[in-house]
Amino acid sequence: MECILRGESDMEKTKRYTSSDIAKQILAEPVTVRKYSQMLEEKGYVFERDSKDHRRYTDVDLTAFKHLTALRNNSTSVEESITHIAHLYHHNLSIFPTDTTTLQQEESPLLTLMKRQEEFNIKILERLERQEQRQLERDQNLILALRESQETKKQLAVAKNLGDSIE
Repeated sequence: MECILRGESDMEKTKRYTSSDIAKQILAEPVTVRKYSQMLEEKGYVFERDSKDHRRYTDVDLTAFKHLTALRNNSTSVEESITHIAHLYHHNLSIFPTDTTTLQQEESPLLTLMKRQEEFNIKILERLERQEQRQLERDQNLILALRESQETKKQLAVAKNLGDSIE
């Protein structure tokens, strides 16, 4: 049941909802709405209250609950969802119901692209490692060849010296 706060001018009249109204909108139980409300308040989210100190929810709050429900339906934990909504509230960021759908639609190709990029990076790293290994083997072979060449030169020099001394 929606209610209009008394004492407001026509321009200020805004729909206010009870936890039952919100629960119907997000297909949840009123106790769940109250639990989420309490968790949001612990994170600094402020709900309007009536003269009996009951929470009265606005359209903005309803949108926040819809966004919260969408996050929960996407396997986000309650705590993460609450923290996200509170963060948006603190930074005065808008929450639009279509945002989650748009994000989901954009997320899938983005995830695919990220996976392909990661696979590409792994292949490049493997290729670089093989190239580095080949260069290391080449360097070792060159050093070995230089040592053998120097050893051969020494042996030739020794043989030449022996030949010169025999004559």
